[in-house]
Amino acid sequence: MIKTLQKRFIFSAMLAVSILLIVLLGAINVGNILLSERQSRQTVDMLLNEERRVQPPPREERPRDFLDLPMDANTKMSAVYFTVQVGADHTIFDINTERIADISDEDAANLCRQAMEQNKSEGKIQSFLFRAAENQRDGSRTYLFLDTTMQQRSILRVAFFSLTAGLLCFAAMLLLVILISKKAIRPIAENIERQKQFVTDAGHEIKTPLAIILANAEAMELYQGENKWLKNIREQTVRLNGLMQNLLALAKADENQNLMHMEDISFSSEISETLEAFSEPMQQKALKLSVQIEPNLSVRADREQIRRLFSVLLDNAVKYSPPEGELLIFCQCDGKKINFTVQNQCENLPDCPPEKLFDRFYRSDAARTRETGGYGIGLSIAKTIVESHGGTIHAAYVPPNQIAFTATFLQSAKKSAN
Repeated sequence: MIKTLQKRFIFSAMLAVSILLIVLLGAINVGNILLSERQSRQTVDMLLNEERRVQPPPREERPRDFLDLPMDANTKMSAVYFTVQVGADHTIFDINTERIADISDEDAANLCRQAMEQNKSEGKIQSFLFRAAENQRDGSRTYLFLDTTMQQRSILRVAFFSLTAGLLCFAAMLLLVILISKKAIRPIAENIERQKQFVTDAGHEIKTPLAIILANAEAMELYQGENKWLKNIREQTVRLNGLMQNLLALAKADENQNLMHMEDISFSSEISETLEAFSEPMQQKALKLSVQIEPNLSVRADREQIRRLFSVLLDNAVKYSPPEGELLIFCQCDGKKINFTVQNQCENLPDCPPEKLFDRFYRSDAARTRETGGYGIGLSIAKTIVESHGGTIHAAYVPPNQIAFTATFLQSAKKSAN
C-alpha cells in the first residue's frame, strides 16, 4: 500500500512537471519559429524594396519592436540572397548572384522558373524564401530569393538545446520527487499503518472474549438445554468471530507484497482443488456447474493468497446463487495473461455500478447479506490480493440476472504440469 501511494505521488508530480515542460518548451520553440519566419519576411521586403529603388533611400529612424531585426545597411550586408529579373513575357533577362556563393546563374534561373510555376507572389522553395514584385511601368517582375539556411539551423539549435535542457530538468525533478516522496506521504503512510495495527491488535484482543462467550454459551446449553436466547448468542458470537477473522485477513493482505512467498504455481490445479472443497455447498443448492479450465497454466504468486482468492470468489458465488442456479467457472490464457472468471446467477442484480461491489463493507442488499452470513469485505480482500500480485479484477453484469468477476494475472514463463 505504501509503495502504491509513493508511486502514485511520483506519477502525479512528474505528470505535472511533464505538462509544464512541454508547454514551456513548446511555447519557446513555436515562438522562435514564428519570430524567425517574421524576420525572414521582413528582410525579404527590405531587400526587395532596395533592389527596386534607383536612388538610395534617405536614412530614416523608425521605431521597431525589440524582437525585430534592425532594417539597416548591416542587415542587408549580412543577408544571403539573389535576384532574378523576369519580363512581361516570362523570359529571364537578368540574374544577380553576387550576394550568394553556392548558387550559379543556371541554378538561380531554375529556382525562378519553379517559383513562376507556383503562380504565387511569395512562397518557399527548398531553403529559399522568395517574393516577387511587379514593375508597373513595363510589367516586368523582380524575384528575390533569400537563403534561410542559417535561420533553420538556429531553429534546430534552439530545439536541440531546449529538448536537452528539458530532459535534464525532468531527470533532476524525477530524482528530487523520488527523494521527497517518502517524506510527502509519511503522514498518510503512518495513518495507514496505525489503522492496520489497530485492526490487528483489536482483532487479537477481541478473539479471547469471543471464545469465552462462545464457551460459556455452550456450557449453559449443556446445563439448561438449548433455547432461542442462547442460540442467538452463539450465532452472533460465531458471526462476530468470522468478521474479525476477515478483518485480520484484510489487514494482512494490505501488507507489503515483499512479505509474500512468491513461487511458480499451477493456476489450473489450484482452481480444481478449490472447486472440490466447494462441491458439498454446491450440491446442497443443486447448482448447475459449468467448468472450462485450460490446463498447464502457471503464475508466479503466493500460493496461500491465491487459494484465498479462489475461496472468496467461489464462496461469494455459491452464497448468492439461487437454488438450482447456474455457476460458470472459466480460466483461459489470453496471450501472456490468464483470465479467471466466476459467473453466477443472482435473484436480482445489485442496484449499483459493478466496481462498487469491491468497496469495503458495501452491501447491495443488507437483509440478504445477513441471511447468507456475508460481511461485505470478501470482495475487498479479493481485490487486494489480485492487485498485490500486479493483476486486475473487475465485475460485470450479464443480463438478465448474472454477475461475473474476472481476475487477470500475468502468466509465468514456466509451464506447469497439471
